[in-house]
Amino acid sequence: MDIWTEWEDHYRAMGLDGAGICKDGIINEEKYNATRPRILFVLRETNEFTGGLSQLLADGPHYPMWYAVARWAAGILQGFPPFEDIDKDAVLQDAIQRIAVINLKKVTGGAAADLVAINAYAYRDRVLLSKQIQSIGPEIIVACGTFDALIWLLDVAIQPGEPHVKAVLDKTTGARVVPFVHPARVDKRATYERLMNLLSPDGG
Repeated sequence: MDIWTEWEDHYRAMGLDGAGICKDGIINEEKYNATRPRILFVLRETNEFTGGLSQLLADGPHYPMWYAVARWAAGILQGFPPFEDIDKDAVLQDAIQRIAVINLKKVTGGAAADLVAINAYAYRDRVLLSKQIQSIGPEIIVACGTFDALIWLLDVAIQPGEPHVKAVLDKTTGARVVPFVHPARVDKRATYERLMNLLSPDGG
């Protein structure tokens, strides 16, 4: 059964409307499968958008948050060259098509995220979310304001006293999980450099 059919059935079984699901995941299958490392960005929810992220991002990033994601992806894929080298339209267009992106909450939200509701959705949908992540097969997972949920959703080797200071291993997928910020309203250069530090040998 297709995972989106499973999700619709899962919602309907709980008395919820399954028609408004945003289909996320791998943006471009061919480019993703040919790219190393395989990167998954885990976000919270869409903002009044239904449909598929692969269609939304087919011709490159739109809106500031997607440009931020594309910069971070380009940095990881190219070994974090100087910021000026990756902050170019052609580079960002290519980078965002080489990644996967999922939201913890599959139905649309609003301008301000309700983190309690998002975590409740993630907990309720945890079996399907785990199945989706494993099918994507990431080598790096960037938790964009979602690390709190991924602590229990994944099997991460967490240090409870300092959970946000470095990348950690997900023992189920073997991916490095990076606790990071949400891409909305971020400083371009500073967050690029912060991600570089988190993924450096000393930082992760």
